[in-house]
Amino acid sequence: MLRIYLAPALSLLLLCTLYAEPTLDSNIIESNLLESFADSSEPSTQEAFIRPNNSTEQILHLQNITPESTLSSTLYVGQRIPITYRVLFFNNASLNQSSFKEKTSTNAIALENPNQAWQEVELDSSTAQSLQKTYEITYLFKIKSQNAKIPAFEVSAIASDGSYIDVATSDPIVLNATDLYQNKNYAGVVGEDLRLGIYKAKSYDDQGNLIAFELIAKNANLEDFKILEIDKQGIERSSFGPLESKAIFYAVVPKSMQHLLFEYFSTQTNRFEQIRIPIVPTADGVTTQENLKPKNTYLMYWALFIGGVAISCFVLAFFSKRLRKIWLALGVIIAIYLLYYLFYTKTATLQAQTNIWILPTHNSTLLETTSEAMRIKIIGEHGEYYKIITPKEAIGWIRKDDAH
Repeated sequence: MLRIYLAPALSLLLLCTLYAEPTLDSNIIESNLLESFADSSEPSTQEAFIRPNNSTEQILHLQNITPESTLSSTLYVGQRIPITYRVLFFNNASLNQSSFKEKTSTNAIALENPNQAWQEVELDSSTAQSLQKTYEITYLFKIKSQNAKIPAFEVSAIASDGSYIDVATSDPIVLNATDLYQNKNYAGVVGEDLRLGIYKAKSYDDQGNLIAFELIAKNANLEDFKILEIDKQGIERSSFGPLESKAIFYAVVPKSMQHLLFEYFSTQTNRFEQIRIPIVPTADGVTTQENLKPKNTYLMYWALFIGGVAISCFVLAFFSKRLRKIWLALGVIIAIYLLYYLFYTKTATLQAQTNIWILPTHNSTLLETTSEAMRIKIIGEHGEYYKIITPKEAIGWIRKDDAH
């Protein structure tokens, strides 16, 4: 009787066992396939570019080695500050890439040497034994506002076998700068030194004098130089650099002004220093605005030369019978050219909304913009510019394309 009841149960158990075995074998095969892919010599892209976990050996170390005295000292808007980073590589790792995590050219800060390259350095022998290579880089930042921040800096290194990349990040640097423009005499320059070079002054018109002066600065933002109370001013020539800068500035000042005064902030003395330029108009020219009269010295010498050639032709005609007619004709032609040169003044018409500049340079200060069409006299030229006299006897420069 028991046999009758157990037979169906045993048959059912045997059937389930037969159908279950293929499923078990399939799982084992799938597991083996996954392990074979994990052991492959060609790791996946994600595994190759991120250090997967803390058990993987660290292959770089990043440091901000900017002196604490630099960061803790009083900083000023317009000042340049050097920030130096050092990266140490271990186990034959090499540099992959480096960059700032945020923009470095904003209204608050400006990176002035973004293409700066890493430089390999040598450490002391005891430290160098455990290292492969050490690099340093110094970035130069210009502070543009009181609340400036240097973004976080990130460096990545690739392992010697190319299996993974390690990443290190330096914290951002918050800079609290002082705005010096509360001083009304401040000309916008902060640096170690600023000194006056050559300078000249020239009568410009009935109301003002034109003064040109050279400034030489050391570790300073000379490009920001501006005298607050002067409307018409600018830069004629400049050579700005991170260590030393030179530039020739010009300004139109009232005739009643006897000295041009301004101040800069010295980071050496930690105080404002005053520059005083005497304004003594002379008959000599001032840079490219020289010789403001219609017939300048060069023109006078050229006229004397032409006159001398004409006289020489007449003298040769008197003594040479064979070539007398040729010399006479040549002398007459030169004399006519001389009269035309001396008494004819070239004129042109300026349309409304035409700019007249103080100097023939692309960054010159605007003298005026014509409100209506006017007839002007052309008294000289320089490159792409004409020197002109307006009906009000103002002297300036226009682009040749604006003369009609």
